[in-house]
Amino acid sequence: MLRAFAIAALMAQPLPREVLLLARTKLHMSDVLTRLPNYTCLETIERSTRSSAKKRFDLVDALQIEVAVVDGKELFSWPGEREFKERDLREIAPTGAIANGSFALHARTVFMSSRPVIKYRGDEPLNGRNTERFEFEISRVSSGYHIRIGPIEGIAGQKGTFWVDRESLDLIRLDVEAVEIPGYLPLSSSTESLYYERARIGESDFLLPKTSELVMVDDKGNASRNVITFSRCKQYTGESTVSFGDVPDTASAPEIKQPIALPEGLSLELELLTPVRFGRSAIGAPVEARVRKDAKRKGEVLVPKGAMLSGNVAVLDQSELQKLMRVAIQWREIAFEGRSGLLSARLESGGSLGPLAQTRYGFPPQNAGQMLPHPDVFYVRREPFELPRGLLLYVKTAAPFRGGAKKP
Repeated sequence: MLRAFAIAALMAQPLPREVLLLARTKLHMSDVLTRLPNYTCLETIERSTRSSAKKRFDLVDALQIEVAVVDGKELFSWPGEREFKERDLREIAPTGAIANGSFALHARTVFMSSRPVIKYRGDEPLNGRNTERFEFEISRVSSGYHIRIGPIEGIAGQKGTFWVDRESLDLIRLDVEAVEIPGYLPLSSSTESLYYERARIGESDFLLPKTSELVMVDDKGNASRNVITFSRCKQYTGESTVSFGDVPDTASAPEIKQPIALPEGLSLELELLTPVRFGRSAIGAPVEARVRKDAKRKGEVLVPKGAMLSGNVAVLDQSELQKLMRVAIQWREIAFEGRSGLLSARLESGGSLGPLAQTRYGFPPQNAGQMLPHPDVFYVRREPFELPRGLLLYVKTAAPFRGGAKKP
């Protein structure tokens, strides 16, 4: 009887403030993340490296991609591409350090799973705001935190810190550090800081990541840094369609034009309309070109002069060869006579890149093979580096990729 009375008395005691605060925080953030609609944002990544902690980071390149969170999964596409695809980010950025999961998944792991052990560390001002600070740990056994360095992949544990607004309990900052890193991974450390803000999507405000910084240090002390900014966020509706211009006020149905479908192996002579400059143009930046003359097969014009090609910068980095830059453009769409269609086209090996080809442009050696980050790579002299408007490019059509999630 005495024991039962003691237990009842203990249960009647008020819970400590930090226990109630953590419970309220997890409940609030779980609700915030659950109510998030499927949405998309433009993700801009500035990538830089340094050879030791005593040196400053030097910019390597910038990358722009569109990312969508759909039913808890991250999908990616080039800016301007019509579809999101569930694919590895390495298809878009085959060189340099890159990581996914920052967009939405870290917060879900911390607040919507039972894996982390969370401890309250007190109130603390952060960027002029009154916040509450917590620390967490997730063992490698239950983490599911995948890290890949080149072809090598492993699972690490996690530890970190997060800060929430004292009044609203909105997440403000989330730091994540990899621990228990597998010995076979050539990685010394990986740390990431994410900053969150309320953003308007549709008619409501939602808590989304605004910026993040990821620093990875290899086992030789070389560091890679990604500074990521999320912008232009909007709701994703897979059933939506895109419409350009005003809908004509007419009772008759508009003529439906068949999409363009080109055979493989058709040669196109292009004139570049979008200059590409290192330091100004990002990987993923939209690029346009115009067809300079009719492309025929068996006397029939399949692509008329003036047809427009749309694509993206696929590679833009410094080559290991002295004073050379590597660049590649990936074409994705062609349009003429009021019609458009998917396009896959490869730069013709050995084709001329214009009158300056012998002094400024060149192709990789034929034995470069799989060492190249993209099949259409060519070299450009770095001083000064530019693909100018009007540069001639010769491409040959290939079979386009089909399938994916349509964009709203």
